[in-house]
Amino acid sequence: MRVLPLVVVLLSLLGAVGCKTNEANYRQAYEAAVTKSRESSGVDSTIYARIRNSAQTSALVVKGDSLPMRTEYIGYTDDGGASREMLKRYNIVVGQFKQVFNARQMRARLINSGYDSAFIVHTREPLYYVCTATCATADEAAAEYARVRNDKSIVLKAPLPFILRPAHLAR
Repeated sequence: MRVLPLVVVLLSLLGAVGCKTNEANYRQAYEAAVTKSRESSGVDSTIYARIRNSAQTSALVVKGDSLPMRTEYIGYTDDGGASREMLKRYNIVVGQFKQVFNARQMRARLINSGYDSAFIVHTREPLYYVCTATCATADEAAAEYARVRNDKSIVLKAPLPFILRPAHLAR
């Protein structure tokens, strides 16, 4: 009679251990869900992907040079140094971040390096763009773009730099 309770306890322990999930099971389920999502939509269906895809990428041609340009809806970041009144048609973007803290740090470094008019704007995603200058004409933008590209104190990673044209000024 003493053996029966021991057998019951052992069987229940084996059942509990055998049903445990593990990292491999989670990974397999995750990969299956990702594959199904991609197959059903063909494109990343997140809201962020739709926002990213709404940005219009084009080229600004100035005196035969083709400069990368994006047209996007933007907002103004608290303590970012930008406002609707000061923003012009062409803005030189040298940094993009998902965290406003990182954008503020880069803006501070740029100001200390002589880019006194550096500012931050953000997209709907939000991505925080750090800009060195805002320009009224394409010629001014091309000159500032060349200045930034040649400045070795600014670390640029693709797709930077580019020219940002706020959607409300693109008309």
